Amino acid sequence: MKKRLLSACLCGVMAATMIVGCGGKEKEETSSGEEKKDKIIIGTSSVSVDLAESGVEALEDMGYEVELKVFDDYFLPNEALVEGSIDANFYQHKPFLDTYNEEKGTDIQMLEPKLWNFWAGIYSVKADSIDDLPDGGIVGVAEDASNIDQDLRRLQEAGIIKLTDEEKDQYDIADIVENPHNYEFIQADHIKYTNMDDYTLVIGTSNTMASFDVDPTENLLQSFVDDSLALGMCVMPENADTQWAKDIMKAYTSDKAKEYVKPATGFEAVF
Repeated sequence: MKKRLLSACLCGVMAATMIVGCGGKEKEETSSGEEKKDKIIIGTSSVSVDLAESGVEALEDMGYEVELKVFDDYFLPNEALVEGSIDANFYQHKPFLDTYNEEKGTDIQMLEPKLWNFWAGIYSVKADSIDDLPDGGIVGVAEDASNIDQDLRRLQEAGIIKLTDEEKDQYDIADIVENPHNYEFIQADHIKYTNMDDYTLVIGTSNTMASFDVDPTENLLQSFVDDSLALGMCVMPENADTQWAKDIMKAYTSDKAKEYVKPATGFEAVF
């Protein structure tokens, strides 16, 4: 009993000078005094796996063990981050994160710089340019209201249609006032990417196309990039200045990371 008591007391005294487990195993510290992290768990979504994989080798070269957790839901990676079952996540853009933080009362932080971005594009297997598009046929647009709005705005920007002059938060197909090619607009999400022969043109996002094994660099007539939608690495605020978070960013902005992600994945580096 006395020996056990003495051992416990010694652990308490030694803890003042170094972090030591009472089992006698010393824990390493970084130069800043924080506990050295050996394993990093990063969450991602099923459409962003290539991005999450891009920095793994560079992190492993630094001595970290890296585990990737892939989620099929866009909210679960943030929930897991808040709960602490993952250390970081990499799949979302800032507007999505800001909305999540506001609605959930969380304070997840996106590290700088942002890393990768996708693009929206007008695609056709029946023309080589916007000017060569034939009259008639079907245009494939998104199914949900928010993305239909974005698709129509981009089709107007490309000069394919004209929308009403009435200012609206979201435009719908009924708001098309000029349709010189006499196109029929069909709400078709994922099926349009794999059945492009059925459409005169389709409009969609590069990363979603790639997730259905369709190369988003082929049959592309015009692309649209929104800088605010670039994806970034996210952590809890108390971890933003840790050495392991800095190492994550070093790894994911490395040449190895940039070389890993091919254009056919639907992403382009912005760092």
